[in-house]
Amino acid sequence: MTAPTDFLVIPALDLAPGTLLVAVGPGASGKSTYADTAAVDVVVCLDSLRREIGGDAGDQSVTPAAVERQNALLEQHLSAGATVFLDSTNVEPHVRAQLVERARRHGRPVVALRFLPDLGTCLTRNGLRPTNRRVPDDTLRWQHDLTRETTADALLREGFTAVHHIEPAPTGATVSNDVLAPERIADAVAVLRKAQEGDQTAHRDLAGYFPEYEGLVMQTDHARYLELAARAGLVATHLLILECGGWVASVDTYTSDLALPLASVALGDSYASKSEAIREAVRAATDNGWRLDPEYQWSDFDCGGGEVHIPIHARPTAL
Repeated sequence: MTAPTDFLVIPALDLAPGTLLVAVGPGASGKSTYADTAAVDVVVCLDSLRREIGGDAGDQSVTPAAVERQNALLEQHLSAGATVFLDSTNVEPHVRAQLVERARRHGRPVVALRFLPDLGTCLTRNGLRPTNRRVPDDTLRWQHDLTRETTADALLREGFTAVHHIEPAPTGATVSNDVLAPERIADAVAVLRKAQEGDQTAHRDLAGYFPEYEGLVMQTDHARYLELAARAGLVATHLLILECGGWVASVDTYTSDLALPLASVALGDSYASKSEAIREAVRAATDNGWRLDPEYQWSDFDCGGGEVHIPIHARPTAL
């Protein structure tokens, strides 16, 4: 199965204080992924407001009330001079016109961020969402068509002060933190464990939980693992250095809550000391395209001889 990519190419944005950043894009195009790392003061998310009002982020019946709350929050934050990212589709011109006018009233710059992966990617991501958060396919196609028609020139004519394209990196399979709803993680990890122990039925079932992960979780070759994971842009991944009858090192990729490793591949199990294990593990990771957190951020827990977790982040690599 070919999986979409969730790793975003994010341009360096030189934002004036108080800017209103407006996402423009169909459902499942990466807007909320961007919001997780956006360098802003506040994120206003329509899904979150629906959940606050009705208890369910996918409950469209509360959308009018959520939009009213969204607009009240925008007034509050723009009045306070905050830099705000608006996480909603905003594919219709009349919706964007109201946002541009709101920013102008407050004397704030208003910048459009255009999200437009190919339609197949959006449809696949959308299908991986929990049922209550899936956008009907016809609606998603309509949103995608409107976004495609909304060019940078058109957005500038509407009054946006700048337009940036947020695009998927041209890489292979990826892993997204929101592929699994929290209530499915325990079942998914149980299936994964059975698959890693050789259960062929569980291996076939992996695609139902980890359609983007199948080629990674069964790896035993650490170099191949690092290559695949580097292409994936994984974020919850650690080097693990552990004394277990000798010093061992592995690469572990965790569930989004960091509670359970989804995949683990040994780097080596015959190191004479912790310092050698760390040195060799770090060398293997950096040689394969990983960026390590600074050493002062490594966690060194006393777990019967010492256990070192080194957070690592992948750089995108060309196929």
